[in-house]
Amino acid sequence: MIAASPIVELRGVTKSYPRTYRMSEWFRRFGRRRERRIVLDDIDLTIPRGSVFGLLGPNGAGKTTLLKLMSTLLLPDRGRIFVGGVDAVAQPMEVKRRIGLCTSEERAFYYRLTARANLEFFAILAGLPRSIVAARVIEVAKTVDIARVLDLEVRTYSTGMRQRLAVARAMLADPEVLFFDEPTRAVDPVHTEAIRMLMRDRLARELGKTVVVSTNVLAEAWSICDTVVILSDGRIVAQGTPLELGSRFANRRRYAISLDRFDDGLLERLHSVTGIGSIEMMDGEPGLIVDLELRERNLTSLLGVLGSNGVTIRGFRQLDEEPFEVFRAATAGARNE
Repeated sequence: MIAASPIVELRGVTKSYPRTYRMSEWFRRFGRRRERRIVLDDIDLTIPRGSVFGLLGPNGAGKTTLLKLMSTLLLPDRGRIFVGGVDAVAQPMEVKRRIGLCTSEERAFYYRLTARANLEFFAILAGLPRSIVAARVIEVAKTVDIARVLDLEVRTYSTGMRQRLAVARAMLADPEVLFFDEPTRAVDPVHTEAIRMLMRDRLARELGKTVVVSTNVLAEAWSICDTVVILSDGRIVAQGTPLELGSRFANRRRYAISLDRFDDGLLERLHSVTGIGSIEMMDGEPGLIVDLELRERNLTSLLGVLGSNGVTIRGFRQLDEEPFEVFRAATAGARNE
């Protein structure tokens, strides 16, 4: 059960960077005030405690910048950020004690040291008492399932194992909030699924952590996140559960329709229905998967054609919206504003 109280809040957060120029342009502009490029524009955001919260958007949308602001690695131009009720700008060290940051950077560890030595080193940097460091390292290693390889050098780890090691490091101080920046980038499909299950099932569901994931992998956001925020050009263009976003942005629906029989004549009549798109055969039973534009009486017409020749409809259900269609509709709408 997700608690109603928020763990992270952003109010009117804006961030910009100085524009960069070619050398010839830089000389021409020498002495002038540098223009700034707005990366995040007046962001308001509330993240519920104990949830898996996704930041989704194309490259350059502002996802990583937003994550760095929440984890105190950057300061906003204006606006306020609170983590667990603590002001991240006024009290960054107190916020650091409440969060863990897991990045996909390749050189985030000392490769010639063992995983145990790395974790002990970072535990001491995090301020853990030396008397509990060894036990805590074993505890987090067990949580992410790398305890059996703790004494191997990190350079021998696969990409998926290094990502698990990064999660272990983020958990050393037992933070309330864990931030993940593209956690499955360059990870093979088997380890990708394991990392997703770790974030959703182990960290959020079992341990009650709040997990914030920045990703541009649509399937990842849809499969593990309770809430998804879609960013485009530094602004939030959509927010909701995957189901809510599908209902809001998709102007087409896909339906799985089980029938007692069908023939070429029925298929021909279906193609005449206004708004009909693709028609696919279902596997394993008589039936169709129909793509339909939602407009006026299209659905009524579809059902009328199906029942007009004595065909019995045994089942009728709406399929989940494809994440790509929702993402494309949300970001296209932002570009057209």
